[in-house]
Amino acid sequence: MRTSLILAAALLSLAAQPAFSDKTDPLQEGARSFQRADYHAALASWRPLAVQGNPVAQNNLGILYLDGKGVPQDTSEAVRYLSLSAASGSSLGQNNLGGLYRDGKGVPRDYARAAQWFTASASQGNSAGMYNLGLMYEMGQGMKPEPFHAYMWYALAAEQNNIPNAAAHRDTLWSRMTPAAQKQARELTAACKAQAYKGCK
Repeated sequence: MRTSLILAAALLSLAAQPAFSDKTDPLQEGARSFQRADYHAALASWRPLAVQGNPVAQNNLGILYLDGKGVPQDTSEAVRYLSLSAASGSSLGQNNLGGLYRDGKGVPRDYARAAQWFTASASQGNSAGMYNLGLMYEMGQGMKPEPFHAYMWYALAAEQNNIPNAAAHRDTLWSRMTPAAQKQARELTAACKAQAYKGCK
């Protein structure tokens, strides 16, 4: 499930590009190639952009290395490109790097760093980052289990309607809450949304 979330975030980056953009845009060309499973062509489009510092291309190249698509699988290169993307402020790179730290893939497992990257991603409105942060709060990974914050992040992710499990997790937590707890969870969610996902504690 977690690997598919990392890949889903990469696909979201591809889908987020406007459909009407110029066909000569290498980021778009790479996205179209990736969707056709022509990973070598996607690599050829994205690598120059990644080297030039494009954080979306860095994220996408990291995913290619992580999954061994168009390149030999190389977790170290995946970590390198995802780290560059995350450090440049890409919510996609931040979410994906958080997933590597949570799972201990290519880096030592570190729930605190995972939460840091998921929080950075979620604060930019990235639904995958929100969902992953909700999972960490629900399961108490690197923090005390906190159902109110787990509910909040699941609810905010579910509002974007592109993370299928977010609504199910939200609804399961909701069904376990008392009416007073439901009111508190709803208020926490509304407050976070009103703050544009920034500083939600």
